[in-house]
Amino acid sequence: MLIEFRVANFRSFKGEQVFSLVASKDSSCPGNLIPCEKFNLLKGAVIYGPNASGKSNLVKAISFMDWFIRNSATRMNQGDKIEDIIPFRLAVESKTQPSLFEITMLVKGVRYEYGFTATTDRVFDEWLVACPPDGRRQRWLERQCNLETGATSWAFRGPLKSVKKILRERTRDNGLALSRGAELNIKLLSDLFMWIREKLWVFDLSNRPVALMHKTAERFKHDHIFRERVIELVRQADFGIERITVGDDFIRPQDLPEKLKSLLSEKAVRDMVSSSFNVHTIHKVHGTDIEERFDFEKDESNGTQRFFAFAGPFLDALSRGVVMIVDELESNMHPLLTRKLVELFQSPEANRRGAQLILATHDSTLMEPTLFRRDQIWLVEKNEKGASEIFSLYDFKPKDRPRSTEAFQKHYMSGRYGGVPSFGPIFENLEIN
Repeated sequence: MLIEFRVANFRSFKGEQVFSLVASKDSSCPGNLIPCEKFNLLKGAVIYGPNASGKSNLVKAISFMDWFIRNSATRMNQGDKIEDIIPFRLAVESKTQPSLFEITMLVKGVRYEYGFTATTDRVFDEWLVACPPDGRRQRWLERQCNLETGATSWAFRGPLKSVKKILRERTRDNGLALSRGAELNIKLLSDLFMWIREKLWVFDLSNRPVALMHKTAERFKHDHIFRERVIELVRQADFGIERITVGDDFIRPQDLPEKLKSLLSEKAVRDMVSSSFNVHTIHKVHGTDIEERFDFEKDESNGTQRFFAFAGPFLDALSRGVVMIVDELESNMHPLLTRKLVELFQSPEANRRGAQLILATHDSTLMEPTLFRRDQIWLVEKNEKGASEIFSLYDFKPKDRPRSTEAFQKHYMSGRYGGVPSFGPIFENLEIN
């Protein structure tokens, strides 16, 4: 489960910002909590802010950390640039400073704090802290690079002490010891790596999710239990769809001969898979038993396509206890449908494995005290220096803190909490001839 995420000097974030899913003392919506031994975690959060405020950059920061951990040991070579690190650009001193990323997670009952700092050229610092429920904090990995000399010092403790030589020798300047350790099958590091790979899912649904749609269709065709669950979810969503079919000519990348794939570019393989996408929906003609067949991509709405694409990962997340982070889930979908998806994650009956749903959204209809607690509603806004800052409704000083039962949406839209656009006079005085 995700406990906390920290970021600094990345895109619109300058100073260190903390996004936390540790429950506050707020007593509302007890069903939204995941009980843990020494604290409670939240089943999710919603993140609001004006356009260009930085809420999508928070998602991008988590996505980058996820990608870099999974790929730094296997898809990068010595000397490769770490392309996606973009420091804060509105302060001279920030441009040459490393960016910081840290994730705190609960894995097999142990709290781990893992993080690193890096520029496009190299990793400067890396650390791993373990916090067993019955013991004290233990710093098992510490890597530090001298900014002036470039010399790196390492410290390994606990279970990593016995593998310090191989980790030090095999970790590149532009790679992570965590990634290399997982590749070398060092158990502790492999466990953390697998949690990040299998339990941390980040989606940007701002565009039509073609790849996700194909992935759901692929599994839909070959997994009959999954197929029935998706069809039931689609029926309940009131699209008027009776059934969904996936044609026999649907091609998966693994269906192509290795010799053929070696002759084709990755784009050519994707195009071949895409051209074979043969999905149809079955609708009933009103007042009859006649069935009408619709071409999924040509005839169904963008909202229906997005819902189908997301249905697979959504059901998997609930059944496997996944942390699902989604940017703009609500695009092309009715607010009530988005709400129903959120309610499933908050439900103790539907969410029994500690799955967590985090949405970066503009859908203010979700801001209801019966749906989200104050510590689950986060706002992002830029300060006078153009740097993004994040805070929850519970972070206000006690005298200014919103009541747990007040109309969050109404007061947010009126600007009481911040995190809304500040329009110039042209919007009031513009004359159009």
